Amino acid sequence: MYRKDYFLNETQRLAQIIARLLGLKDKAESREELQQVYNHTLATEFSITEKELLELSLEDFKAWLTNQNFSAVKLDTLAQVLYLRAEPDGHNEHASLLMQKTITVYDMLEQEHHQQSFENIGKRAAIQNYLKQHGA
Repeated sequence: MYRKDYFLNETQRLAQIIARLLGLKDKAESREELQQVYNHTLATEFSITEKELLELSLEDFKAWLTNQNFSAVKLDTLAQVLYLRAEPDGHNEHASLLMQKTITVYDMLEQEHHQQSFENIGKRAAIQNYLKQHGA
């Protein structure tokens, strides 16, 4: 019972973070606040800074994910946070790195946790299209 409550609370807490990020993303004047929430989320939920995240190669990022042993819910949240952060950046190296790492998280969700969603499949297709168009 305790374990079920813990996962339910964690899921609700992470959903609130994503909802807040989505709300801020839609407001042009909230770009700075969006960055602050993003940085805070990375630090408190995933124990990593954006700089550290961007400096990790894809192989090192995979190793970091494996070592962290995140739950499927937490991995899905990480993927959504990375995708939301990359989206407003347009076409640059920063956005490409974040999108490649988002794909890596989706791969882990599918391979390790056997989870897929229509939303993630759609985002994966959009990311792959973006990466093809921009040669990443």
